[in-house]
Amino acid sequence: MALDEAKHFTLLSNRLRQLGTSYGSLPIHSSLWESALKTSDSFLARLAIIHLVHEARGLDVNPVTISKFEKAGDTESVASLQIIHLDEITHVTSGHRWFTWKCGEEGIDPVQTFRSLVRERFQGQLRGPFNIDDRKKAGMGKEFYEDLVGGSEVEEATGAAAPGLTIAYES
Repeated sequence: MALDEAKHFTLLSNRLRQLGTSYGSLPIHSSLWESALKTSDSFLARLAIIHLVHEARGLDVNPVTISKFEKAGDTESVASLQIIHLDEITHVTSGHRWFTWKCGEEGIDPVQTFRSLVRERFQGQLRGPFNIDDRKKAGMGKEFYEDLVGGSEVEEATGAAAPGLTIAYES
């Protein structure tokens, strides 16, 4: 999987260079890195948040992004994004497989554990629209992600701090 991520970076970095810019010259958010820090103490939390939230979000947004580049006639970007999208399906599949296996080893329910970890360790609502077909290909049924809100949303709604949340997103 790490080789895939390096390939994704290379594809995107090369394309940006072809378009006259470079990685780092455009504003980005650091939510993936923040989540990696928040889950560094737990294998289950890392699988849940990195693979089943962030990577799964890629399944949702990639087809829309690909469509925009198709409409703009940018076939080179489309080709790169299609490669990335197919790889992301395998990443979510692997994350889901390991997550459900580890939950089974610990005798805990994978859906409830996932939902609990998202509430504890992720900021904000899991945003749709969801790519239900590709999430299903990866093993994720709607019961994992429908109507799920991370800890900071709970804090905003109730005034109570969610345990261990310090994630701040850059604009």
